[in-house]
Amino acid sequence: MMNFLRSLFGLNGAAGERTVVGSTEGIDVKDVHYIKDSNKRLTALQELHNRYSGTLHAEKIETVYHKTKEIHSYLVGRKRVHELELFHLQHTDHFLNTFHVIMDAHQQQHAKAAAFRRAAARADGAIRKIASAAFPKDRKEVKAALQANRETSDRAHADFVESKTPVPGLAVPQISINTYSKIVYLKETISGGLVTHEIGFTSTPEEKEDFIDYVSERLGIDQIAYVGNALLYIPTHNSSPPAEMVPVIHWNGSPYALTLEDCRLFPVRTYRKSR
Repeated sequence: MMNFLRSLFGLNGAAGERTVVGSTEGIDVKDVHYIKDSNKRLTALQELHNRYSGTLHAEKIETVYHKTKEIHSYLVGRKRVHELELFHLQHTDHFLNTFHVIMDAHQQQHAKAAAFRRAAARADGAIRKIASAAFPKDRKEVKAALQANRETSDRAHADFVESKTPVPGLAVPQISINTYSKIVYLKETISGGLVTHEIGFTSTPEEKEDFIDYVSERLGIDQIAYVGNALLYIPTHNSSPPAEMVPVIHWNGSPYALTLEDCRLFPVRTYRKSR
């Protein structure tokens, strides 16, 4: 390795005149493609850095890119393009290939974990459906239970009418989806740390998929879709609760507002303009 570095930086002898980076002046025509291939590898490193910008890998990739660019300039300036190609074959290509293999494996593992969480949510949802499934109404036991509940309701209603007490009604509020604001939610890592994520109407498909996985895991439900966020007054024990921006999901044929702190669902209706 030391011999290679001494040879690379001219410590073993001759050094030529430095030329403009990437210049093919004075280089044999049959060797020009080595410089073009070297530039392609530099571009690949730069694209790799852009792809993982903002991650823990960005600084390392940037260091590799600048070091590789320096070596490219040095060897091209001395018209030692064969050594440049050898360097790329032994180091740059190995780095690019290894990095892609590791990251692809990591992404596949993440995808498998997400698929497992969705499968677990589906299984839990299926169990809940089986446990809460309505019995056929033509069975005599079902008819008897329904009749008993109807009679109880009628008696209670007669008492309300006699006392002139209004019967409270359940209302489903009409909401408007916010198309620009994002809200923050937290996901726990394997090590127990908390990572901040954002979700909004303009989030990427990948970000929305991550949020759907998060909701499926927290609530144990599947076949949901993220609709957007909406500003609502959420019912609490507080007589004057502040308005909150909350996510809205579509599940089991209906939209619901979701409170992230305690994972409660509230049925809503989305606003639609009349034609």
